[in-house]
Amino acid sequence: MASNSLADIVEKMKEGSITRGWGAVCVFNREKLNRILQQQWLEKYDGTGYLPVFSGTMDLNATGTEYGVMTNVLLGKPLLSFEPARLDTSKAKLTLSILGGNFSVHEKNRGLLYEFDITEAHGYTLTVELDLSLVVGVVDRLGRVTLDLSKGTKFSCNLAGPAASREKLGEYFDQRFKALPPERQVYVLGILDLKGGSDLTPTNFIVLTQRAPGAEVAGAKNAADGAVVVMVKLRGSEHGGEIPSPERFPYLIPDDGDYSATIVLAQEYVSRSDNEKLELIHSLLFPGEKNVFVEHTRREPKDLVIFGSLDPSRTSLTIEPGVHVVKAGGGPVEYKAYLDGVATDVEWSVSSLNSNTSAGMIDPVTGVYRPVSAANLGRELVRNIVKATYVDPQTRLIHEVQALLLVTTQSMKISPAVVSRIEGQTTNTVTFVATALSGTTLTWRQPTYGTLSAQGSSAVYTPPSAAQLLQLPEFTVVDTIAVEDGLGESVEASVVLTRGAPTLEIEPRFASDVRRSGTITFTEKSGAPEAVERIWQVIGEGTISNAGVYTAPATAVRPYAIVRCEIFGAGMLLYAGYSVVKLAIHDEEPGWTGLSKFSLEALRSLRLFANGYQQLPLEAVIETNGARLTQEEMDSLKMVYVSSNQYVPEVPALQDGIEKDDIPVTHRLWAQTRIANRYKPYAGPPAAQTQPGGTTAITDRVNLFLVGHSGQTTHFYAVFNDSLGNPWRSDRDPGHTDGIITLEPMPSPTPNIDDYALIRKRVDGGGGSDSDGDYDFDWYLKTIDYWALTYRRSGQVGVDFMTAEVRGLQSIVQWESPAPNETMFSYTGYGFNDPAKPNDANIMRYDPLLVEHLGLPLKTEMEPGEALDEGKFRIGLFRCEHADGVRQDQRVKLYPLRSQKLKVYLTDDEGNHHKLAIGFKSSDRNRLYVDHLDG
Repeated sequence: MASNSLADIVEKMKEGSITRGWGAVCVFNREKLNRILQQQWLEKYDGTGYLPVFSGTMDLNATGTEYGVMTNVLLGKPLLSFEPARLDTSKAKLTLSILGGNFSVHEKNRGLLYEFDITEAHGYTLTVELDLSLVVGVVDRLGRVTLDLSKGTKFSCNLAGPAASREKLGEYFDQRFKALPPERQVYVLGILDLKGGSDLTPTNFIVLTQRAPGAEVAGAKNAADGAVVVMVKLRGSEHGGEIPSPERFPYLIPDDGDYSATIVLAQEYVSRSDNEKLELIHSLLFPGEKNVFVEHTRREPKDLVIFGSLDPSRTSLTIEPGVHVVKAGGGPVEYKAYLDGVATDVEWSVSSLNSNTSAGMIDPVTGVYRPVSAANLGRELVRNIVKATYVDPQTRLIHEVQALLLVTTQSMKISPAVVSRIEGQTTNTVTFVATALSGTTLTWRQPTYGTLSAQGSSAVYTPPSAAQLLQLPEFTVVDTIAVEDGLGESVEASVVLTRGAPTLEIEPRFASDVRRSGTITFTEKSGAPEAVERIWQVIGEGTISNAGVYTAPATAVRPYAIVRCEIFGAGMLLYAGYSVVKLAIHDEEPGWTGLSKFSLEALRSLRLFANGYQQLPLEAVIETNGARLTQEEMDSLKMVYVSSNQYVPEVPALQDGIEKDDIPVTHRLWAQTRIANRYKPYAGPPAAQTQPGGTTAITDRVNLFLVGHSGQTTHFYAVFNDSLGNPWRSDRDPGHTDGIITLEPMPSPTPNIDDYALIRKRVDGGGGSDSDGDYDFDWYLKTIDYWALTYRRSGQVGVDFMTAEVRGLQSIVQWESPAPNETMFSYTGYGFNDPAKPNDANIMRYDPLLVEHLGLPLKTEMEPGEALDEGKFRIGLFRCEHADGVRQDQRVKLYPLRSQKLKVYLTDDEGNHHKLAIGFKSSDRNRLYVDHLDG
């Protein structure tokens, strides 16, 4: 691998600026970005944003003669790599391991070819080539570097061997991802705050990807390594820059230290103050504020380059193990939580996504988890979520983190678990891979008919030759592949061998998960007369009657049984065939078969403002005729338009609502989400609630939210999928009228300017707060006034602001007269306590021009005792007197701030938008006014 030391990078940068017209460059390496991805993947399990399991059937070749069946396939955490990267593109590769599920391959004429249960250790994966995306929030003005699985350009899955089959499996996942809601498929790598007022505030950016030095060499150990490169336009730059040359742009992550991130500031900004440079660093954010950029060293070859790392923040709570697999009835698992790398006491809990009875128990204090017994495991693979909750003793903020815990029926798995080999077919070898939770050494046993060459966790099986197959004692036999771990646990696979090609079709060809003592009826399709002798037999466990009725054993020892049928005439074998039976080794937990109630209720009003941000909270009330819904079933519930039977689109990932101008027309009317945003619901009277009936059924309640821009009353119903993927609709299951809900959007208010007010409060310099008289200004010349902006909807309902952004100039100035020697001078700053940001209550912000050229110290904090309440916006008006020496003809560089207005964009706590202009009253340095902003 080529050397790429810090000194090497700095030496290359001495040749000239590398920013290519951009204001800054931010670079993050693969290792730390993958940690961010894993954190988000686990966080998605705290809600409905996790990837569902995948079940379905797909063709595996172009002719459609071979197909695959996927059942409950569970994808693991995404891992980013850079094999397809080139600096003039944003391409990357994402690899998702497969943690569990089942896969089988069938040939339409022959039936089952092979089948197996999956564990992560088998090494099966889904790979997705995709372009990194840029998403800018219209309201929060945060620019996000995202990975969107639905926008993958090439999917491939290695559950099947042939290249064509892998592509077909990839096409299946591509289609499934495109149908998923955004929160289940979008990941955020980094965030740039675009709201600041400094020249070093990012305003836009592009995302590129770059391979690490030497990664393109065949066989390189670092073949997957690379970095995400973000080229940033700053507020002080009129235009963005060019895409850099892949051949000349250096790889900015040094390999001779613990470096994982680098920031480059363009040469033209190097002379700026350290505080402004800090603003650039502080604008670099990461999802959930769980990671921060930590500076290690800086150099100034031409541009300023800051080498650092992405490290966990001090409030980042982590949990170990993050993903774990345990056998039902197995030993305890101890979980640990860490805050800032130190073991921390938390409250522990566990819940299940796909089971109501098999979550197990965790000690809420010690974090010791104990699974249910093997006899009580209600699913083949139970997916549990372990949660750690920590309450900060100082701030009382709640921090939570999740882990995925899989509980399985077996501690060992083998792939494939059953496979067909018949005479006349090319006798390819079969590679078996075994996995054991114990991690101990595996011992393979030689089969009866074929041969086995084993090494570690894999073994290559060579079937008998065609001549040997003709000598089999029966037409159909089973060769058993057995492997044992160091603790005495074992697992078996079955190879079905026949003397010749089967000539008899048996239905079903493959029976999956036949329950203990369960029965299944097999039929043969020979068409032979009834008088012809038919012999039904079982290889393995269970029994079968002369009529072809198979009865499974009460307790299965082996996972598969082979049902064979042979038809004789005149003492000669005429037809022979077989079917494969997979035996369940667990008792399925009780479920349900129908609904007695499925209604929709508005938790507040049936109205909402049609501004795209105010949410209308709904609740689906569901009662079944048996067990309650699993969490996974409830998480699948979605709203549907009655008029078109189309799903209501999801609120775009990472957004609080929907904007009119930034999304397709079809997505502007309504959108749904499970995530409550920070805006207040409509203040009208609550909707009538349905009263509980006299039923004793257990009620499940699912909460969700709608937002919209529609101007028309709209009718909706809800639909969810059961554990088998079957849809259930509130408008027809069970069919009551309360399964349809009608919502009425209201137009956003059109405020009069009199609904706004600027209320003055004198906080320093003497005098009072009477805005009408001149006494406070004539007698007190050097003062500080805080002007609070208030808004009362319709002149009556007081609301706060959830977002506020001053665009363009951040301060304005006014001299008392136009005289060149005038020194009576005023200037402004502003403050807003963003409810979404901590420690925002005492900050006063100014325009960079004022900071650089005023010549007086600026108060960057509020006066003592004057901290802003959440959601409040104020202008600070600072009046100077003659002694301060701010003479008009000596402050020419402040002239761009004269006779101007502040352009203030706000969103109130009901989701309505406001565009206001705030300026000095004409020829008055003492008072401010507010007006609607034109345009």
